[in-house]
Amino acid sequence: MKKDKTMKYITVLDFENGSVFRYNIQGKVLLTKHKGTWYPESESCAEFLGDVGHNLSNCEWMVHDSAEIYTQTNEGDVVITN
Repeated sequence: MKKDKTMKYITVLDFENGSVFRYNIQGKVLLTKHKGTWYPESESCAEFLGDVGHNLSNCEWMVHDSAEIYTQTNEGDVVITN
């Protein structure tokens, strides 16, 4: 994780329902400030994900700063969306 970036989103791969979720965590109390940079607290993120209904034993998640999603088309091209 680069120190000059602020984590703004949590993306979840939920294996129970086969879906991908992206949550905007800006302004939520999931991050702590350390030396001018915001870092995610795993415990707070896990609690948030449990509260919104994810079974943490059956999903993977990550925090990130960009809203961009990279999707491969049927033709093999990669399209970037927000």
